[in-house]
Amino acid sequence: MMPSAHIEITPRAAPGVIARSASPGAALLEAAGPIEDEDHILVLGGQGPELMCALLHAGATNVTHLRAHERPEPDSASLVIIPRVPSLDWLATTLQSVRRALTAHGRLVVHAGAQPTIQAGIRRMLKLHGMTAIHVRTTPDGMILSAGLRSRHTA
Repeated sequence: MMPSAHIEITPRAAPGVIARSASPGAALLEAAGPIEDEDHILVLGGQGPELMCALLHAGATNVTHLRAHERPEPDSASLVIIPRVPSLDWLATTLQSVRRALTAHGRLVVHAGAQPTIQAGIRRMLKLHGMTAIHVRTTPDGMILSAGLRSRHTA
């Protein structure tokens, strides 16, 4: 049993060009923005293999997928994508590990789903864990939140 998957390849497409399609992860990829400068992208939880393929085709060179219960290494990702939040309790438990996994100027993209109470809870949790520049994008499947990590050296 393999607990996680890690792939490194050279880009096949022009860097930063993300194939837009009707796939469930297309909106997540759009919310992630340009990926050519990302050192390491971590996909956490569901839809991981599909997102990994899309990211690799878009020019990402270092993508890892971890299952929802696995804990990422500290300072190991410049971008973390969570394609599905199973519950607010899961996110509350996981967000500290995600924050630790992000590098100094790391970014996070989270699919919040369609329930307004979950969306508000996610936004609140992101702020509590030092995430700034929180942006919300509405999609047919719900909302996607993206945020940046506040420098760990500021008060």
